[in-house]
Amino acid sequence: MKLSEVLNIIGTADRIRIIDGHPGNKEVQFDKDLTVLYSGYKSMIEYHAGQTDFLPEDPEVGRLICHPEIRHKDFAELGLFPPYEPELTRMYEFQDMTMFIYYDIYLFRKEEKKE
Repeated sequence: MKLSEVLNIIGTADRIRIIDGHPGNKEVQFDKDLTVLYSGYKSMIEYHAGQTDFLPEDPEVGRLICHPEIRHKDFAELGLFPPYEPELTRMYEFQDMTMFIYYDIYLFRKEEKKE
């Protein structure tokens, strides 16, 4: 399935991360073999032209994962993992915790680059 086809079925208010590489056993931000190409609302992808040069290529999607993110609001003070988008204003519904659902879209382009 092409990236454009996946993006057509995901709602505009849904959060997505488009990732280059194969998913492993680590969080994406700690896996050196993965590159996050875009992270944010699906509807905002058109406004991030500098980060989305891969869109006209319309690459194949290798895997689509619904990924929950649960983080503590005082992550820095407690030495915990930061949220995927720390600058995002959080609404805390679980006292000190917050949860977002991301669609992780993995593009397996890195293997194609190897020759």
